[in-house]
Amino acid sequence: MSTEDFYRDLTPFTSFNEFTNDQHFKKVPSDWVVILSDIRGSTEAIENGKYREVNTIGAATIVVARKAMEGVDFPFVFGGDGATLLVPQNAQVRVSNALIALKNLAKKNYDLELRVGVVSVYELEQRGESVEAAKFEITSGKSIALLRGAGVTSAEKLIKETNRYELTGQTSQEPDLSALSCRWNPIPSKKGKILTVLMSSRKDSKVYDQFFNRVDSIIPEGIESSNPTNIDLASYKSIGQMLSEEKKLHSNSFSLSYFLRALEICFAFLVFKWRFPAIFFDANKYSKSMRTHSDFRKFDDMLRMVLDCSMEEISKIKAYLMKSHEQGDLFYGIFETDCSLMTCIVDGLGQGEHIHFIDAENGGYAAAAIQLKKQMKEEGKG
Repeated sequence: MSTEDFYRDLTPFTSFNEFTNDQHFKKVPSDWVVILSDIRGSTEAIENGKYREVNTIGAATIVVARKAMEGVDFPFVFGGDGATLLVPQNAQVRVSNALIALKNLAKKNYDLELRVGVVSVYELEQRGESVEAAKFEITSGKSIALLRGAGVTSAEKLIKETNRYELTGQTSQEPDLSALSCRWNPIPSKKGKILTVLMSSRKDSKVYDQFFNRVDSIIPEGIESSNPTNIDLASYKSIGQMLSEEKKLHSNSFSLSYFLRALEICFAFLVFKWRFPAIFFDANKYSKSMRTHSDFRKFDDMLRMVLDCSMEEISKIKAYLMKSHEQGDLFYGIFETDCSLMTCIVDGLGQGEHIHFIDAENGGYAAAAIQLKKQMKEEGKG
């Protein structure tokens, strides 16, 4: 019996706070694999001001995998400097080849070393560790995956600590990044600061429920009001910057693919920067929909959020996390900055045809992870 449509057939839920509900999660089939990507030396790259490039390659792993999956829906979670992907075993070879092609491009054009590792769900099950997935509908027709289970964390440790799981090899294949779009400048905070939060429960799912109850009292308008995708403050990059960045997504800047993308960039620049009237779509409607199509909160056995908060809200959230950590309830990492970053996957301009990965400028998830990993190491959990 084919398990290829496992994720497609999951029933989505529509309230993020329900991610602690067991009914939404289903066991990932044994004949699937967990693929994780990250940038080696990402901390140093961030210190050298290359976090936007790190962010781009992290999102690109999802883009090339989606192309390789040829329209079959599968779970993925963007993590800033990489991503977690789950695909059927019968798609492993073509997805791996696409990721190897991306590794080559990342090294050649970005001087970044992309690490990719693969662990089978079956092997994780043999270790007594589960992997489960759920589907959260962020807007009509567009869902993001949520993952849980010790197998997710275990796969990351195996890949980072054991070379035999790492994806190696060569390919002449070119990575198809035609759906990747990084054309918006960092988006300023409206309320004060952009706060990145990573949080991992040391007990059970009630710890997450308690956190959200506290956040609801800190932010009475609700967590959705802290969505950092402030499109009214967003601005399009210059055409020179976009063309320069686009070149890095191609092995050959004289290729037909780059030429066609350059034409599309020029058109998009006129529409989004100068509000040139578009005949075939409503640019204002599309821009406004980016807020509802963003993944500013997610879960992959760890809660990840990028929030636009006032200084008072940040102070209260930090105090709660610190107290809960001292009580042994959770591990956490936080990072504050002035702007959020948005990296887009665009298959089309209609409802549900695009998704926008949200991170924070100058480090975001990668920077917050430093604090969380330090806490875990101190407790012997890292």
